[in-house]
Amino acid sequence: MKKVWISLLSLVVIVGLLMTTSFTREARVEAAAPSFKDVAGHWAQSSINIAAQAGIINGYPDGTFKPEGTITRAEMLKVMALTAHIEVGSATVGKPWYTPFQTALTDAKVYAAGDFSGDMNKPATRLELAKLSMRVAKADYRGKKLSNDELLFRAVNAGLLSRTGAKAETIEPNGTTTRAQAAVLVTRLLKLEKGEKLAVDQGASSAVEIAWHRHNMITMFDQDDLVKFPYSVNINAKYNVTIDQLIVLDPADKSGFYSEYLKGASFYGKDDKEETGAKGYVFAYKLIGKVLKTDSGMGKLIHNSFYMFTEDNSGGFYLADNFNYLDYKLIERPGLFNNRAFLKTDSVGNTGHNFRFEYVYKDFVRDQIKKYKGLPIHLEKFDGSLNSASQIYLTDVKDGWYIKR
Repeated sequence: MKKVWISLLSLVVIVGLLMTTSFTREARVEAAAPSFKDVAGHWAQSSINIAAQAGIINGYPDGTFKPEGTITRAEMLKVMALTAHIEVGSATVGKPWYTPFQTALTDAKVYAAGDFSGDMNKPATRLELAKLSMRVAKADYRGKKLSNDELLFRAVNAGLLSRTGAKAETIEPNGTTTRAQAAVLVTRLLKLEKGEKLAVDQGASSAVEIAWHRHNMITMFDQDDLVKFPYSVNINAKYNVTIDQLIVLDPADKSGFYSEYLKGASFYGKDDKEETGAKGYVFAYKLIGKVLKTDSGMGKLIHNSFYMFTEDNSGGFYLADNFNYLDYKLIERPGLFNNRAFLKTDSVGNTGHNFRFEYVYKDFVRDQIKKYKGLPIHLEKFDGSLNSASQIYLTDVKDGWYIKR
């Protein structure tokens, strides 16, 4: 089959190509000096111009770009082939126009069977965008069988994708991809190709990592040696606690994950003086307590199941009043919360939800990572002395206090 080499930076108008990068069968707009009628002041104006000048996504003959128009799966195949300098074969009579691009990307292990399910002329989703772009950006991911959750996280953590709304969790993996978003992705891939470092939306990275792993330790500390969550621990013979999630929050990051739940919160240093919270991280352990055997006592405070061992390098953290609940219900609620009630121990199987919060100094975290090549997540059960039975480690890396069982 005759091969055609498509140069990424070519500004030549390839009128005879099977389908133009304006994604119509109309003639391409000259890419050398884009001046689209409908992108002035648009949030993606710069990226649109760069992608058009690179000859990857152009506008329409009427001088528009239609930045909020959607891009189809078939069109995305072509964009990725152009961006990645993939050698593409000639069109075959009787087959869809995008077949050469799909074949070329499959051969390059950028596209895998099942990446796109359904009509190729339907709009591409952001998850589908993540799959292809991650394999274009990182050759190590080509041909690998990874879950959708991991591919989405890797794409966000690499700086290829970011939030679509004000909140960090607005990644919208099933949302459709606009032409503007595709142009932004193209420019980010071009930057990576030049060896530039991309800015990472840390809050969005945390959101997708928590959806994948139920923790955000990779985002925060580039660390992935944790136990698998949910993680169940018997605090004693009568009471069990499941750590459902571990969420690390940076109070200094005003657009970080769950930053809205830190508004109005109080932070206290180890000297009991109130501070801004910028000196530390909040470690939020999402817990589910469960009664194993009945007890005649007044009940269990779920958030007092354990504490984080920090060698006296932590302070106090208290949620704002509107996230403290006095309705005596130990239910799961949105975001961060504090259920101010005892778990009744009068019946086996009783359960309840709550958070355990720890405010830990950043200097201590940095020192631990430097000393142990990772942050030991060392928990200690309440009402016990420091020994092998009292310790709970959520990480493979251990600190100097580790006692073998």
